[in-house]
Amino acid sequence: MTGVRPIVLALLDGWGVRAEREGNAIALARTPIYDRLAATSPRTVLDASGQAAGLAPGKPGHAQAAYATLGAGRPVESPLTGINRVFADHGPGGIASHPMLKQIVSRVRPLGGAVHLIGAMTPSGIAGHQNHLAVLAALLSHEGVKVWVHGVMDGIDTDPQGGIEHLSEFLDDISGAEHAELASVFGRSHGFDELPDPAATAKLWRALVEADAPYTEYPTAYLDECYRKGLNDDKVPPALVSSFRGIRPDDALLLVNLQPDHGQALLGALMDPVAAGLSQKPMPLSGVYSLVRLTPPLGARVEPLFEGIGFRASLAESLSRAGLKQLALTESVTEANLWTFARGGATSLFPGENVLVTDTPPLAQSEKRPELAAAALASELLAALKAREHDLIVANFCNAAIVGRSGNLRATIGAVETIDKYLGKIAAQIDKRGGTLILCGTYGKAERMSDPETGAPFRRTTASPVPFIMAGGAQGALPAGGTLADVAPTMLDLLGLAAPGEMTGMSLMAERADRVSA
Repeated sequence: MTGVRPIVLALLDGWGVRAEREGNAIALARTPIYDRLAATSPRTVLDASGQAAGLAPGKPGHAQAAYATLGAGRPVESPLTGINRVFADHGPGGIASHPMLKQIVSRVRPLGGAVHLIGAMTPSGIAGHQNHLAVLAALLSHEGVKVWVHGVMDGIDTDPQGGIEHLSEFLDDISGAEHAELASVFGRSHGFDELPDPAATAKLWRALVEADAPYTEYPTAYLDECYRKGLNDDKVPPALVSSFRGIRPDDALLLVNLQPDHGQALLGALMDPVAAGLSQKPMPLSGVYSLVRLTPPLGARVEPLFEGIGFRASLAESLSRAGLKQLALTESVTEANLWTFARGGATSLFPGENVLVTDTPPLAQSEKRPELAAAALASELLAALKAREHDLIVANFCNAAIVGRSGNLRATIGAVETIDKYLGKIAAQIDKRGGTLILCGTYGKAERMSDPETGAPFRRTTASPVPFIMAGGAQGALPAGGTLADVAPTMLDLLGLAAPGEMTGMSLMAERADRVSA
């Protein structure tokens, strides 16, 4: 039942399965290579959302949940779930008694400083959750500490222009917090998302540090004005509220994040403006914190309230223990997927493992350049195939997801067709070497690009199943269905290895064998 080496696992972000063609970039794209492989190879669909991906029932999948499940071979509890338990606990184990929160107060209050909460104004629970912002603001205010809240508008994991409702709910939630105020609002593309535009980050730095931005007395009206100009929440320019006059020495920063790679550009600029290309010297702060531990390099410099995803016996670790060689390929916009999430938070390479990260072009150009870094990534993969040094090569193609979240159907169709073009080159090399190519979607996005109720662009991820196609190697029908947790045990099975006991997923190959023998 072992697969023919080399084995290549191509992970396709945002590649969901949906029968309807309307607004479906996957179905509307010209994908002759994918279509041929799907028609001539064993295939099935996998559940990539809700409890199957460590999320609440019915919740759509997303990168962190998908890659953790893929790497662990089992659903991994989302950081949101554990953090919510602490926030809901009013006893000694609750957030009010968190030692790091007490440390923030003890550092700031004697100096007369303020705490700046920076977090996503969203109920999505993916980039962040506004309830966490509201609870922290109220708790710190109760301690007599001045709290300034910097609201990062979402628009990607929520309706593109749903921020007015979210912001209004938040303002109601903190209305009784005497010392807490909203300081600013700005879109998540300004230093919060992966690979933000350096010019946008510098503009936001000037707004938060030097108070160099327009003021508004009515932040919801300001958002409405932005909407009328055609801007969605993620692109809202920075605006300052009330009497905010900038971050001051002895203040503390708390990034209220749920993703370890979000907010890095902004926080890095606030901590060290010179390194961020700004001329000003670093400001002496009382402390810099994050809700969830950040990825390197800031992870070692910013004190977290909670650890991120962590688990042992990952696919990468299991291959290493067996003495096999493996290569992970990704691009910088999704570096955390393979480097952090799929490896259980491991911060160093396992023996026999290598990770190569290609540079993603500026995301502001993604709708005009939907290929992103696919060409460089495919080139590295082809070179690795020719070198014949690895037992398993895992490549992360993120185009359909990254371009898909723009809501631009035409550009996303282009992204899907780009992936298909490079899959053709990869498949040809694997055929020449008699290897095994596996295509696996990670979570849904590009298959739904329009809102079914309004017809407006749909930017969120979905709860759609994803494809699993195995070309080359062992042949025959795969079982009807499975989950992302089954992928790691299947890879180990194809390599002739037993899955570790921690993996609760089932090898799709073993399941097929059981069914045939029955």
